[in-house]
Formats: sequence, structure tokens, C-alpha cells
Amino acid sequence: MTRIAVSILAAAFVTGVLCPADAATKKVRVPNQFDGSWTIVATTAEGPCSASTSYHVQIKDSDASIPGEEVDIAGGVSTGGAVQATITSGANKVPIAGSLDTKGGGSGTWRTSGGLVECTGSWSAKRAG
Repeated sequence: MTRIAVSILAAAFVTGVLCPADAATKKVRVPNQFDGSWTIVATTAEGPCSASTSYHVQIKDSDASIPGEEVDIAGGVSTGGAVQATITSGANKVPIAGSLDTKGGGSGTWRTSGGLVECTGSWSAKRAG
């Protein structure tokens, strides 16, 4: 349950990643200026979720997904870099908010809702490639 919350956060934040054929993933549109590889670090401030987890995310042609995770992503990144999304896996929902910049950074907040575990935290992103 804890891993799901942080996994969901990573997806929503950058709103992107390569998706295997067997993953149930909803595609999200993001501006092309944010295409590329990103590393996202999700840190828990309150609750029993993992203290810190890192994810590699790929955004390509404005489509984003999370590989190997069965999640739905609703939301995206505005042309100005504002991130607003909710990642859902079963009864667990993780709303995220924040921003990305064209220089390759970003940050924001996340929280879980609707599941058995309640956590809040922050995320940071760095363009990897």
C-alpha cells in the first residue's frame, strides 16, 4: 500500500513514463517542452509511507505513463509547467500539484486519499537526459 502511494505520486508528478503493454495506464497529455527522461524523488512528510523513493520517468510526444504499475492518471502539465493530476490505483488516490521548468527541474506536493493509508509529502524532479 505504501509503495503504491509513492508510485502513484511519481506518475502524476511528471505525468509520464514508458508503459508496458500489460499495464493498465491512462495516457496524459503534456507539453512537448517537457519531453525527455526525468528522475522524481518522492519524500514523505507525514504518515507511514516510504520515507523517500526515486523513480525514472519518460515523457515522449506529450504522452506520459508509469511502467509496470497498474494506475490511471488524470490531469497533466500546462504549457507554463504547472502540474495538476490525480493518480489512482484501486481505492488509492494521490492528488499531486507543483510545477516543472524548462531548465530541467521541478517540485511540488502530494497526498494520499481514499485508501487505508493517509500520507502527505513533497516531490522533486530533475531532467535526466
